Amino acid sequence: MPGVSGLGHSPVFGRRDAIDSSFLRIPRRFLLREDPLSSLSRRAGREGESYSSVVEVARSLWRRAGAVDPSARDAALALGLGLLVVAELVPLDSFWGSEPRPPGTWPVLGLATLAPLAWRRRHPLAVVGVQAVAETATVILSGHLGFSGTLLSSLLIGAYSAGAYSRSRAWSLALVLVAGIVPGVTLALTRPMGGIPGAEAVIPLTAWLIGHSIRTHRRQVAGLQERALRLERERDATARAAVAEERARIARELHDVVAHAVSVMVVQAEAARRTLRRRPDESEEALRTVSATGSEALNELQHLLGVLAGDASRPELEPAPGLRDLDGLVERVRAAGLLVELHLDGEVRSLPRGLDLTAYRVVQEALTNVLKHAGTSQAVVRIRYAGDGLIIEVTDTGRVPAQPNGTGRGLVGMRERVAAYGGELETGPRSDGGYAVLARLPLEMRG
Repeated sequence: MPGVSGLGHSPVFGRRDAIDSSFLRIPRRFLLREDPLSSLSRRAGREGESYSSVVEVARSLWRRAGAVDPSARDAALALGLGLLVVAELVPLDSFWGSEPRPPGTWPVLGLATLAPLAWRRRHPLAVVGVQAVAETATVILSGHLGFSGTLLSSLLIGAYSAGAYSRSRAWSLALVLVAGIVPGVTLALTRPMGGIPGAEAVIPLTAWLIGHSIRTHRRQVAGLQERALRLERERDATARAAVAEERARIARELHDVVAHAVSVMVVQAEAARRTLRRRPDESEEALRTVSATGSEALNELQHLLGVLAGDASRPELEPAPGLRDLDGLVERVRAAGLLVELHLDGEVRSLPRGLDLTAYRVVQEALTNVLKHAGTSQAVVRIRYAGDGLIIEVTDTGRVPAQPNGTGRGLVGMRERVAAYGGELETGPRSDGGYAVLARLPLEMRG
């Protein structure tokens, strides 16, 4: 079948690329060289960057100016205002003849009005007083309140400084009012005019109020900053104290767990070594005690680490030991070769968990010390519930070493534990031989 041909006898259906490309043959002059929206956006971006750079430069200059000494800034202010006065009055005095015409002593009056501004922060009341005298002299000599707008503005700066920097609010307010009223009254006496004499004092009074409000705001900001710094220091001190207390608590717990278990294991391992060949049954029993003690110590350490880590996903952990576990403690110590007698006096009561743990740790540490240092085979533990207190007494009949061979951390830990609950701890040699540990714990915390 013959193909359908278009112009130039070219087959249409066989040249799809020719059809598509025909739509692309648009003269270049009809194409936009640049998208108007993108052009505007780029121009706006350049203008925004220029504005940002100007703002940054202004901020930098402001910070540098703020770093200059305030006295130097005040002196520069007085000098700048003086130059403005010269630029304002010299042409008027030389050429035009202005009204009100500046008096011939205007340089002296201008100096007396502007120079005090160099001390406006350190002596604001003196500045207002000198300016009031200069303004009164200006009224007398020129017959007008002012012959220069710059000088009148400097009076407002003095009134503002009195409100912002004076230590006495009452004195500064009174002086500003006097400085505003006296020149007006003097003008009314020398040149009678309509209006209320001294009404011009409202303007310097307004400047004083602005300065006083800014001073109050600065004081409030400074007070808030000081309070924030104080609270931050207190928070840091509290955090450091909490960390130190937590470290001490961890050290006590680790010492109580590890020292007791290791002491029992060392005694049992030594007994097993000595009886291994002659009495293997006793050696086997001692090794079983070592294994049981080590397993129990490991469980306690896991429990302690779980509590410290805040691991709530381990429900299988056993609760912290207490006086209810004394029988197991006594059995382990007996297995280590120390004959222990346990006596419970009074009505047994349920104790708070922390107090219960403290009582258990006291007994545990006392028996551990007997195993390590006393060199005896007998100890007595008495637990007495008396009234509103719990009395724990652990005694032995062993020797008292002349020089302690331990770190003393166990006794320090016991003392801190007991003191944390308002109790008392007494330790020392007994009169009839041996050593005694006596702890008194209140069953109710003392407020």
